[in-house]
Amino acid sequence: MLDLPVFDQLMVQIDVILLMLDRPAVQRQLLVFGLLVLAAELVAWQLIDLRRQVFAIQDQIDRNPKAYADYQPEGWRAQVSHNRTLRRWLRALEHTYSPIIAILLGHVSVLAFQQSEWQAGLLAQGLIFFWLLLVYRLSVTLLYAWQSETMAQFYNRRFLLPFFLLLLTFTIGRLVSGIVDLAAVPLFAITENQITLGALYVSIVVLYTFLLLSWIIEGVLNRFVLPRFEADQGLANTIKTVSSYVVISIGLLTTLGTLGLDLSTLAIVGAGLSVGIGFGMQDLVGNFVSGILLLFEQSIRPGDIIEIDGKTGVVDRMRIRSTTVRTFDNIELIVPNQKLLTSTVTTLTHTSRRVRLQITVGASYNDDPQEVRDALVAAINRHGLILKEPAPLVFFTGYGDSSLNFEVMVWVDDLSHRGSVRSDLHFMIWREFQKRGLEMPYPQRDLHLRSSVPWGELMGKESTNNGRAKEEGDGIEEEKEGGREEGIR
Repeated sequence: MLDLPVFDQLMVQIDVILLMLDRPAVQRQLLVFGLLVLAAELVAWQLIDLRRQVFAIQDQIDRNPKAYADYQPEGWRAQVSHNRTLRRWLRALEHTYSPIIAILLGHVSVLAFQQSEWQAGLLAQGLIFFWLLLVYRLSVTLLYAWQSETMAQFYNRRFLLPFFLLLLTFTIGRLVSGIVDLAAVPLFAITENQITLGALYVSIVVLYTFLLLSWIIEGVLNRFVLPRFEADQGLANTIKTVSSYVVISIGLLTTLGTLGLDLSTLAIVGAGLSVGIGFGMQDLVGNFVSGILLLFEQSIRPGDIIEIDGKTGVVDRMRIRSTTVRTFDNIELIVPNQKLLTSTVTTLTHTSRRVRLQITVGASYNDDPQEVRDALVAAINRHGLILKEPAPLVFFTGYGDSSLNFEVMVWVDDLSHRGSVRSDLHFMIWREFQKRGLEMPYPQRDLHLRSSVPWGELMGKESTNNGRAKEEGDGIEEEKEGGREEGIR
């Protein structure tokens, strides 16, 4: 049921905000603030379009320099090289045009309000939002200038953008704290504990801090600690995953404590709900437990090449709920951990990445089998990726219908080399056979005609049979005609 005191407090805060917005001075400043945003975006768009028009030809040449190679005047290349850095920075700073213009127009608007003796406090304080936006966009620009696009997106998504949003929310609360206490606005109640907007904000900051700490620990382990000890890839993945989830679990408990929740009460409630959750989320719980077992058992590790459901790929990432397998066609398969633990999975690189390669070769019956073997051994010895130990083997497997059959068995140090080595051996064996004059036969069949009956007699029998069949057919047609006439009568 709705807690009436909480609802009454919330309505009081809303009434205060509505009274503030009803004042003409506040409405005037909010209107000017909205016009500042619109004008800044329009002017920034015009400047960006002007920059693109000025450097349109240079941008086209940069995208396709070969197409304009014949139209470059003398000394043009040196001039473009000097302007390329300037154009790159202008393109990177395009996102800062809007907040800079808004700040300039905002100060002009504040001076105009002061000369008209209008209240401009809210408008002057609102300019801090444009300053925050300017700092954020400058940081993003520098990040993209120093890092690759992938890493810049990663750092922006995990660090810069969340920090900017938290700082923006904190700034809004500080600006309106003299009018309405947003931190004291009640939202809901849990176990007779009232959760306010300020407590919720603090809990989000605490949780994000622990998430940030888990990412930092994972990065430090991945770049500095684990490479120094040369840890196995599966063990390294287990250490990183367990460390990350331990920090996140501590963060969740700390966040609940920040909200003022009694953990012992939550434990009692959780025990009561565990049975229902277990029945309702059997697959999710099963995948979770399977993920923990796979991490510690290490039957499957990142980097292993496995075959599941007829598809072969490399284990890319292992998480608590699922495992990502990337096929050789660069297709990602999201496999539930429970399936990896309970079904049969073929792993090709669990204990060793070394694999054996088999090739079948046929030789002509006119060739010496020993010379064929020597040719195969010579081709094998010339390939650098074939291991000397275990030693390559050449077997004479049998006499086929059209060829002498040989089996070549070699070992390569990595499964990823199997396809290229197989192809190379086919080429090298073919060249070796050509050089030695050996023949690779194709299937042949001998057709024997019966010689006991003369050919003329066979032709005579065939003519007689054809004539007899024709006479029988004519008789049948005559009988059909006679029957038709009798039917008409």
